[in-house]
Amino acid sequence: MNKYTPETDGVDHINVYSQGKTQLGRFLTNFANSPFICGDGEFQSVEGYWYWLSCTHPRKEELRKAYGFNAKKLGRELRAADWVHTPEFKEKIKTAIACKVGGNLRMLNELRRNTLPLRHYYVFGGKIVEDKRSQWILDFIQTLAT
Repeated sequence: MNKYTPETDGVDHINVYSQGKTQLGRFLTNFANSPFICGDGEFQSVEGYWYWLSCTHPRKEELRKAYGFNAKKLGRELRAADWVHTPEFKEKIKTAIACKVGGNLRMLNELRRNTLPLRHYYVFGGKIVEDKRSQWILDFIQTLAT
């Protein structure tokens, strides 16, 4: 049983989720509309960049402006991969997250002040679903707090 629940989001943990209760959790999610520039150019969200990296479709440039669930929807429509586990992919995503967080001083300071553990889960069918594949992202975000 998961000890973290949406009711205690912001009390004993931060849910890094687009529908999380805290502003920090909503900002840290890859879905967030938080523009950044990295070595591959300008993107509106890390989610859009995620799919852009694995997309070969001629319309892939549309992903630069995508955020939220629309980025995931477009990425899937263009047949980009949901999960890529290569070291190069992970490093590019970490760089993008660092650019996004570093580009928002207020949220960076909030992350640095935060003492609660970061989690990522959502509720589906009345059950809390925590995808462990994203733990490397949460671990990296935590390093940005130091």
